[in-house]
Amino acid sequence: MTTKLVYLMLVLALAVPVFGQLTAPGVDNSPKVGELAPDFQIPAPQRGAPPSNLKDFQGKKKVLLMFFPGAFTPGCTTEFTEAGQSFEKFSAMNIEMLGISADLPGAQAKFKESVGAKNSFVSDRSLSIAQKYDAANPNNAKRYYFLIDESGKVAWKSTNNSLIPTEKLLTDLSQFAKK
Repeated sequence: MTTKLVYLMLVLALAVPVFGQLTAPGVDNSPKVGELAPDFQIPAPQRGAPPSNLKDFQGKKKVLLMFFPGAFTPGCTTEFTEAGQSFEKFSAMNIEMLGISADLPGAQAKFKESVGAKNSFVSDRSLSIAQKYDAANPNNAKRYYFLIDESGKVAWKSTNNSLIPTEKLLTDLSQFAKK
């Protein structure tokens, strides 16, 4: 009886911190709305072409950073299939979409083709970009969204690690299309 009680206490002592981490959101250390977005390099879409940077969009386009856990997962497949179907609506708002995950570039290319995505993807194997945006898990990216305006500042963000259906995302972002 005493051994069972010790085991129970041990399990509870180990489980409470884990459950606390699962249910309690952490401190949001991501860039705040109105702050300058951290810059990062964007690989060229074709081999041999020079890479670009996030700041290269300044004065030209808004950029929607879409951090996602992984290619070919059910939520991400739905997300980028719908985004591909609504690509013209994003373009009409002068928004360039960048999907960012820890997947290898080849996997992202196959994923893009399989779901009919029209946006660009950035491979962040080391999660260095995700870390700048507080969007890194140990092995992949959290599902975070950041809209960067033409001045290079964060105009809107969603950091609750939840999938936003494309129609809702378009509605949320439409207020920035006029700016």
